[in-house]
Amino acid sequence: MGSSLTFKDEAGENGDALLLFEHRCPPDDGVPPHSEKNHEAFYGLEGILEVEAAGECYRVEPGAFLSIQPGVVHSLHNPGPGWARVLTLVSPGTQHERFFATLGEAIDDPTNPPQLIEPLPFERVQQVAHSCGIDFLSPPAGESHA
Repeated sequence: MGSSLTFKDEAGENGDALLLFEHRCPPDDGVPPHSEKNHEAFYGLEGILEVEAAGECYRVEPGAFLSIQPGVVHSLHNPGPGWARVLTLVSPGTQHERFFATLGEAIDDPTNPPQLIEPLPFERVQQVAHSCGIDFLSPPAGESHA
């Protein structure tokens, strides 16, 4: 998951009403199938983000909006060729904020993130995610469970 995020409205600043962030996703990257206890919504800004939710495939293009109810299994994928940018809203937001703070690293320029040298072990991501109300179903292609 080599994306970059820019927080716009943080849960700690709004009584956990929501977490709003800009998600920049490189070509051929995304988020594997998962479900969560929160509402999640996407608004397309640039490029295309394919979202598979409950067996249906959606294309979030500039100006498009998609809302996902809690508990719905979904995945994200940027088919390319360029970066995808979406505004993502999660409500409530504390659990997602904790997930990103635990596994992510602050960067100086979200438009030019450092090259991902080695992804985090999927089992670590899965463990932290579960503690934050997010359940990943399987590791990304090419990775295995330990």
